[in-house]
Amino acid sequence: MRYEVLLTEGAERDLEEIHNYIEEFDSANNADYVLDKLIETAESLASFPERVAHPRELLALGIREYRQTYFKPYAHLPSNRQASDHLFDR
Repeated sequence: MRYEVLLTEGAERDLEEIHNYIEEFDSANNADYVLDKLIETAESLASFPERVAHPRELLALGIREYRQTYFKPYAHLPSNRQASDHLFDR
């Protein structure tokens, strides 16, 4: 079974900001490479999303509809504003 992977507007903005940061502080080629690999990593969840873990921070809040995967030192955490509010508002 193949699943649909959707990027929220917030995720798209985050990817754009990551790209811009790498482009500014490293190079355009590396920024393009990282962006391509992050998108590829996210799209790989379409074939078998259960192979990756739920983020521990969200599990602690009882939230189980998100998965987390990694590319290099970057964590890719599809999220929404509500989950972020729970995690970072202290």
